[in-house]
Amino acid sequence: MVLEMSNSSLCIVYDDVFLKHNTDPYHPERPQRLIDVMRVLKEGNVLSKVKVEKAVKASIDDVLAVHDEEYVKYVERAITSGKRYLDPDTQVSKESFEVALYAAGSAILGCKKVLEEDYDVCFILERPPGHHAGKSGAALGAPTLGFCLFNNVAIAAKYLVNEIGLTRIAIFDFDCHHGNGTQEIFYDDKSVLYISTHQDGRTAYPGTGFINEVGEGEGVGYNINIPLPPFTADDLYKEVLNKVVSKVLRKYKPEILLLSAGFDAHKDDPITSMNLSLNSFLEIAELVKRLKEEDVTRKAIFVLEGGYGPGLAQGVHNIVAYFTNMPLIREAETSSTNKVRAEGLRVISEVCEEVLKPYWGLEAC
Repeated sequence: MVLEMSNSSLCIVYDDVFLKHNTDPYHPERPQRLIDVMRVLKEGNVLSKVKVEKAVKASIDDVLAVHDEEYVKYVERAITSGKRYLDPDTQVSKESFEVALYAAGSAILGCKKVLEEDYDVCFILERPPGHHAGKSGAALGAPTLGFCLFNNVAIAAKYLVNEIGLTRIAIFDFDCHHGNGTQEIFYDDKSVLYISTHQDGRTAYPGTGFINEVGEGEGVGYNINIPLPPFTADDLYKEVLNKVVSKVLRKYKPEILLLSAGFDAHKDDPITSMNLSLNSFLEIAELVKRLKEEDVTRKAIFVLEGGYGPGLAQGVHNIVAYFTNMPLIREAETSSTNKVRAEGLRVISEVCEEVLKPYWGLEAC
């Protein structure tokens, strides 16, 4: 892989308050995730090239623009009463409600930074993650909240619509798990285009995100799922980016691009079954750069979602390093087996026939 480095201005939003969402040391979504990210960024001297902004808290009204009031009250009551789990997956501690408000508020802050200051890109390093949280909690029949409390990227998108007046926002979700909450929230809304690449829901939580889930009402065609077979590698993922994601984004021309940034499709992640190297995350950064250069979109905000192995810290490092012209962590590219590649190409073709052609007028995949 040969990448031309970017010279985009970038900010980071991070705060130690995110460590106060104190899940147990054995829980996949634990404070150590962000500790590792910040350590790797410091070791690579990347933090010397960026401004790190402190977290800000979302208002309850910001959260209620996305979530039902009863759900928000339930989360607050459960945490205040001392519960340790909202469900079998989703652990909380006494400060988790406040931390979740800071996570959502920081996603909004990232939007403000790129719109109001001289930043092209902002990376929100927060937790708890959010894309599994739907309007009233677990979304689309999922068994749990999947470690999420409030949907940070959706709250940011709603802020851009309601408070800034934007009408074309794209969310590209590259977490290994389908963002069922985000899909549910914007399923009938054409002001937010949702594109998700994820491990096929027949083989991974939350069991949603199939090609025929295209939206409804005004949102028909604005929900695009690319469910990929287990062990998808860099070669196949690059084709997904080029044949589907980039084509739709170029046609839509979002005023701002939000990215639900999950790094759990990395080959060494302990709870998934994909085979991406760090190179695929760099391909995403390169795509963002090209879209900016072509004036398809001018601003991008990465909002952290999952990632539970070494690919998390290294993937974040490489995206930040790419946009700040700093040395990258190198890793050999991966290749899909013939069987996986054939299945992946079938998925791409089906997405083209069922979504890109009828709703977007795009012929070739």
